[in-house]
Amino acid sequence: MTILNQLGILITDLPVYLANGVLVILYGLEAHSAALVSLACALVIALLPDAQAQAQAGSRPGRHEENAPIGPTPRTAQIMTGIVVAAWLIAQWDMGAPVPWIGAVMWITGLAAVLTLAVQRQPLLWYVKAGIAMYALAVIGSRIYLGYTSHLTAEQWAALIGSSESAATVIASTRGNVTTILLWALWLVVPLGYFSMLVQQVFINPMSIVNPLATAQDMLRALRMRGSK
Repeated sequence: MTILNQLGILITDLPVYLANGVLVILYGLEAHSAALVSLACALVIALLPDAQAQAQAGSRPGRHEENAPIGPTPRTAQIMTGIVVAAWLIAQWDMGAPVPWIGAVMWITGLAAVLTLAVQRQPLLWYVKAGIAMYALAVIGSRIYLGYTSHLTAEQWAALIGSSESAATVIASTRGNVTTILLWALWLVVPLGYFSMLVQQVFINPMSIVNPLATAQDMLRALRMRGSK
């Protein structure tokens, strides 16, 4: 086979290789789409609300509505976001549905609430991160428990219970009951608690009728400027 024939075969097969490579990438992205959505929401939180909160914490009000820096800008909020998203990515890794998408929806709704409700932005940032961190810890704890109990044999349980037959019965019923409780907690109880907390924080203060998206600083500025024109 000449070099020209080999080059012709390569050119002919190249679109197939490229198409297969694109499909592999798309399948990989689809398999980890929930994690990517969570990561994207965390990046938006770190770059927008966290950065704004850190800038306000590192400055003081000055003249002419300008903020004067009082020192280096702290990175506490962004570091906390990084820790929470890292914990969540570890918790949901290789986890079956719907847990990864429940976490992704928690990130999406948390981001929407933080961006929309400027007046409640500071406490919402804390509650969103704390709620997702608690859910991540619940997922990690459930996986550790299920992984540990799956390696216990009837003979090991028999040392506590008395016989292998009794141990097998207890193992089956205990695992089934605990697994059911864990599924209810991960699929319903903890996410509902998170969303209930978000709703409570959204409506804890009355919304501005004139400008619902105004921050507390915007409201104070409007009050100071009232009647000046």
